[in-house]
Amino acid sequence: MARAWRQSLERGLTRAAYVRAMFKTGDDVANRAVFRAEPADAPDLVGLALRGPRKDVDKAVKGAALHP
Repeated sequence: MARAWRQSLERGLTRAAYVRAMFKTGDDVANRAVFRAEPADAPDLVGLALRGPRKDVDKAVKGAALHP
């Protein structure tokens, strides 16, 4: 997932990221705060949604395990 995150940044894809700490909060404001507290270069990702040209999304997630 870290590779897909880096690739999405490099390709300028729209991202929705979910970090482990978000599951301990109860609302959107708290989720945004815990996400901002994550290290920008290596967030503790547990989920990732990408949007952009299909070719770029496919390259970003190539080799990733889906629903491990």
